[in-house]
Amino acid sequence: MRRCTTLLSLVFFFVCSITYGYAVVQKVTKSEEINWIRYTVPLPKSITITHKVVVPKGSVSVRIDGGSGIVISQAAKELYEVLGGAPKEQSLLTIKLKLGGPRAELLRRYQNSEQAYLIYPAQDGSWIEVTALQPAGIYYGAKTLQQLIKPKATADKLEIPLLVVTDWPDMQDRGLWGSDNFAHVRWMADRKMNWIEQISAIGIDEKGKPFARLKEGRETLINEGPLYAMKPVPVVLHLEQSGHSVVQVYPELKAKSEHSGLMCYSKPKVIEIIADWIAILGSLPGVQEVDVWMTENILGIGGCKCDECKKTGVDPIVLEARAIVKAWELAKKKTGKDIGLRVLTSETTEKFNKVIFSELPAEVKVVYYHSLLTYTSGRQPMLRPYLVEFTKSGRWLGVCPNIGDVPRFTQPFTSAQFVHYRMSEFVSKGVQGLLGYATPRVHFNRFNVEAAAEWSWNVNGRSTHEFAYSWAVREGLRDPATFAEYAEAVGQVLWDSLGSDWPSRADYRPVGTVVSQLRKGKLPDLGFVLWDFIRQPFGNIKDEQQLDNDQLLADKAVKLAMQMGVEEFIQESLIAQGYIRSLKALWEIKKAVKGNTVAPSDRAKTQRYMQMYVDSLRQAIEALPKWEKTVARSTDPPDFTAKSIKVIKEACIDEMIEYAREIGLEVK
Repeated sequence: MRRCTTLLSLVFFFVCSITYGYAVVQKVTKSEEINWIRYTVPLPKSITITHKVVVPKGSVSVRIDGGSGIVISQAAKELYEVLGGAPKEQSLLTIKLKLGGPRAELLRRYQNSEQAYLIYPAQDGSWIEVTALQPAGIYYGAKTLQQLIKPKATADKLEIPLLVVTDWPDMQDRGLWGSDNFAHVRWMADRKMNWIEQISAIGIDEKGKPFARLKEGRETLINEGPLYAMKPVPVVLHLEQSGHSVVQVYPELKAKSEHSGLMCYSKPKVIEIIADWIAILGSLPGVQEVDVWMTENILGIGGCKCDECKKTGVDPIVLEARAIVKAWELAKKKTGKDIGLRVLTSETTEKFNKVIFSELPAEVKVVYYHSLLTYTSGRQPMLRPYLVEFTKSGRWLGVCPNIGDVPRFTQPFTSAQFVHYRMSEFVSKGVQGLLGYATPRVHFNRFNVEAAAEWSWNVNGRSTHEFAYSWAVREGLRDPATFAEYAEAVGQVLWDSLGSDWPSRADYRPVGTVVSQLRKGKLPDLGFVLWDFIRQPFGNIKDEQQLDNDQLLADKAVKLAMQMGVEEFIQESLIAQGYIRSLKALWEIKKAVKGNTVAPSDRAKTQRYMQMYVDSLRQAIEALPKWEKTVARSTDPPDFTAKSIKVIKEACIDEMIEYAREIGLEVK
């Protein structure tokens, strides 16, 4: 745990136990303090607990001082949830929620001070004050208190920490888009995440008018999000996809292009339609900003080639950026509301991003996305130099990475190492927004999502080991120390295998299956990365020592999982072990096969490795559905892992068995 000098150095001069009324002030030992602080997430920048007050449940009052509004009221309401309700008689201790004042002004020195907060107690233990500059800070300070009070509350007694905290987030915005995040709004807020996005239902209605609304079931974004200091940001989907409904009704707005959904941005009507979408979404209750996603993938076709667009002398994707800005400005005029704008980039915008950034006004927030470069678990920096230059110029940049493994390939990925690596890069390079993607469901990735919440707030706080230990404490696991060891082992193995696109890209068409590469003598070496994003199958493993060490770690993870007796981790460890053993076997096969032949002296060994490869992957596909059952909810669709199993079976196991036969070897 990182300890730092707090803004307010308070020394308590309590005797070991002082009684006033029914309240008892007691000293907190160092070990008790360490264990107690493990219930916080994220870990505050500075926190000290020297004493505690023991009081009857229902004897603590919450007082709002100098502020109002739904966020502060919610902070008080949530505190009463853990305190056992408001006192029916005179309170023995008061928690004061104070907005503004001289102490709060001291927070302006910290980054993202609008979310910063202080907590400090009276020396006699009669009150604890949470103070902040803005309601969000009050909410986060109250959240820290909730996290510390709840685990020690009993049916009739409360232990209230007398603590000193100074805290603020490293990143301004921390959240998720898509998947079922709308079902986890309070859960995210409990971890101090504050940004939530969902793709909106947009188009043109039967009367030719633009419409935009939240999709059914996503109403929690605006009904609950603002209560928890969370920013609901509705999305205008990638414009080449949104354009399909437009050109069906208004064919004259179609771009001169082979792509069926592209619109011509030289047509004023297109700008008016996008403006209506922004205006409608920006007028929803609690919404302050709208995110417009730029054209994602036009498959090399290019944008509009009409004479008007050609006259501009810039690429059509730059015209799209200009159109978005014009539409945003028009939307603000239409509504009379200062709607904020976020713009998400894509594969199509990548080589034009520097030009696009120069076209966007300074107040527009940019979210960097490129499905091949941001949806990856590779051990490689994500932010290219021009993006770092952008943040250094003072501009706001968010990033949209995967938090679990890559989309559309469901498998476990408990890896604090992976998440800390990503958050460390983002924070060190000035990124102010995390828009994570956790598929197929948030709860399938609860460890990694919580790790992202942890380190996007306080990247230099807990180590990966200490985070895993604290997570186990918060989850109520019987043996947090063993889980922390397990997470350190399995996290490294899964990061190395999944970060090598294994087996998610086992059937990736641009390079072929690993067996087809093996047959052609083109199976890559350890550590090889193609085109900066294809790591199949060894890209995250730099040498044989790392590969062999990962096998030892996998064996250790299985042993520790069995020791814990938690089915989720047992199945995850068997999957990790199967993956890394298959990679070890594949590497040895690659070394032995030359021109689709194997030297007589190597045939027995190669056959053993081919059998090991097949058996290891069979172990993984047997464990995948068992693991899924441990993390899925009754409301989830079945068989998320079915595609993963199909790919492994057909592109890995079946092809290797057939190849073995081709070269005269037998695999059962």
